[in-house]
Amino acid sequence: MNPDILQVVDELFRRRLQVPELDPDVPLVDYGLDSIRSIDCVVEMESVFDVNISDEQAASMRTLREVVDQITASLAVRAGQGGGAA
Repeated sequence: MNPDILQVVDELFRRRLQVPELDPDVPLVDYGLDSIRSIDCVVEMESVFDVNISDEQAASMRTLREVVDQITASLAVRAGQGGGAA
């Protein structure tokens, strides 16, 4: 798990959910994440990290660890798309 991404995502979810601490392996719904907050968080993460997260990807992100893993994977895909010269 990327510690830099974890720090940003952890802060984002703690602020949105108004909780002092998050366990990376506890389902976010246990902290009160609902569909509206989930959409808000996805939109904010897309903006902060300049990535696209599909509805299917968003639905599969149930824990903070899964969110960080998805952001890391999305950043890797984005990095792989920008380097080729024709």
